[in-house]
Amino acid sequence: MLWIIITASVTTILSSYYGYQRLFFLHQLTARNVSIAAILGLSVYSVMMLLFRMDIMSEQIGAVIITNVYASLTGFFGGSALEQYQTKRKAGSILYAHRSFLTDHAAVIIAIGIILFGIYRTALFTNLLMTPIRVSSGLSFIAFGFWGMTLRLVPEFRSEGIILLDNLIDWQHFLNYKWFLEEVIEVEYDQEKVIKSFKTYIPPEEQLEVEDLLRAKMMEKVEES
Repeated sequence: MLWIIITASVTTILSSYYGYQRLFFLHQLTARNVSIAAILGLSVYSVMMLLFRMDIMSEQIGAVIITNVYASLTGFFGGSALEQYQTKRKAGSILYAHRSFLTDHAAVIIAIGIILFGIYRTALFTNLLMTPIRVSSGLSFIAFGFWGMTLRLVPEFRSEGIILLDNLIDWQHFLNYKWFLEEVIEVEYDQEKVIKSFKTYIPPEEQLEVEDLLRAKMMEKVEES
């Protein structure tokens, strides 16, 4: 039991570091990457089950592996959540963000539900036996919930840049904007020397505010160049 806890603790610390370094962002995920990761995960799980049924791998070794997998998820999402929170602080105050129940509360409610499920999964407040697998799996859900609380479904225009899900677009990388539809604006920016864009809904009563904000940022770029 002790060495399982030690290995899981080391795994959590290491994965926290890599999560904090933000090895990838949500915009980098593709259907191909997700499919490959899912196939690899299922393959490893199938091999483990096969070895277990053939009595080649003991139950203790399997428990260590599964516990460390959950520990790696705990550290990764925990580190990512901390970095994302710090990024939002560095991004400054919010100049504009479309507010609604869905954007402001629905995602947070879901994240809180995941956190509560994680607490339940640890068996801390139940009569179930607390095992390394239960605790590590519960902590992974808790970390994932906190990471989810740092995300917003709509872009946040802040004083130092635009927060787009888990990514900060500095105003220096802001290129242009145009109205894609009557109530949908398209914002262009460059990222890693590639011109990208995103679209977001702007209510009619808030369109003038957004226009003034983006026009002012474009003027600042012209004056600085």
